[in-house]
Amino acid sequence: MKNLLRTIGLVSLVFAAASWAAERTFYGGVDENGVLQESFFLPLSVILGIAGLICLALSFVVKTRR
Repeated sequence: MKNLLRTIGLVSLVFAAASWAAERTFYGGVDENGVLQESFFLPLSVILGIAGLICLALSFVVKTRR
């Protein structure tokens, strides 16, 4: 169980970082009309980052079954 939670947490954090990088690369600016260009990548990176941190924290708290 601990290894599964750690794996899910790490994969979530990697996807969060990739999502954040996509947001910074392709979106997040103001166009020539003064409209803010936003995408779903920023909320997705926050959600994945929080989920990853929770999974990692739980992996250190949960005891292994024997």
